[in-house]
Amino acid sequence: MRNVEAVRDADQPDETAERLTRLFRELRQRQSGAFSRQQAVAHGITDKVLSRRCRARQIQRVHGGVYVDFTGPLPWETRVWAAWLAYAPDAALTGATALRWYGVEEVRGDDRIHLAVPHPRRVDQRAGILVSRHRGFAAQLHGSRTPPIVRIEVAALMRASADPNASRQAALLLDVCRQRATTPQRLLAELDSLTRLPARQVLRRIVLDAADGVQSFLEQVYLRRVERAHALPTAERQVRVESTDGSGRRVRYRDVRYSPYGLVIELDGHAGHSDSESRWRDMHRDNSTAMSGELTLRFGYQLVDEPCLAALQVATALRLRGWAGTARACSASCSVARNAA
Repeated sequence: MRNVEAVRDADQPDETAERLTRLFRELRQRQSGAFSRQQAVAHGITDKVLSRRCRARQIQRVHGGVYVDFTGPLPWETRVWAAWLAYAPDAALTGATALRWYGVEEVRGDDRIHLAVPHPRRVDQRAGILVSRHRGFAAQLHGSRTPPIVRIEVAALMRASADPNASRQAALLLDVCRQRATTPQRLLAELDSLTRLPARQVLRRIVLDAADGVQSFLEQVYLRRVERAHALPTAERQVRVESTDGSGRRVRYRDVRYSPYGLVIELDGHAGHSDSESRWRDMHRDNSTAMSGELTLRFGYQLVDEPCLAALQVATALRLRGWAGTARACSASCSVARNAA
């Protein structure tokens, strides 16, 4: 319903009632159709009117004291506003809800709306809402967002900390940096203030990898389990390369590049590399690399299960191209060790 009626006092001027009606309509528009009983009363709407509108199925009650001005399923944005109004004003979006509100893509999480409240506050959980209590609540808030929301760094770190899967922790923190929603430096600074955060040291190592140029979970696997674990040379990451073809100048980024040895490593996850157009772009990029005199080795998610075999292949290519070092076996069963034997 888009015409919630105001109850006019006998001595209330018509222009005052019209102004209240207009302001209340604008408020509901800003809040995706959601409003609280307190907001309705402040704009001249009585409990009697709210009850009558609910019975007439012109509005619907979502939580105690919270309504929306239409019937039917609630869009996600309306659910967020309704959840916040249920705990307002001393509440803020957090976790996966906050990340989605900020526009971070492909955020995994359950369907509940995640809210933060100050740690001393005791609240009842409501259907479809997960409320967590935050120490230093006021200091974690973004200064100018409506509804109130924790800073994106707080949301990302707390969401990652709550996930027991290390690969998903890495994927989330690396994604928010890759999407330029924040930076590794800001995440590290926030970690310093979240001294009670579970898995804090694990998250710090992930963010430090991001600071070294790692942008995806697969790149992190390569850095840790291939390059570092087998004492390969330190590579450059996300190297900007310009080239010219029939359509003009193109800018590309090499995932991993051993510049002194003319070796490029491309790391292909599932996303963006399954269709014909993406495969053609990969082949074109590899051909461009070859024409510049460099060699490309391409790896996918086999790195997760076979990092040692990848290390052997990279080490072999490096030695063929002038590297005088020796790869180090990471275990007795390592492919590097078996090859040496």
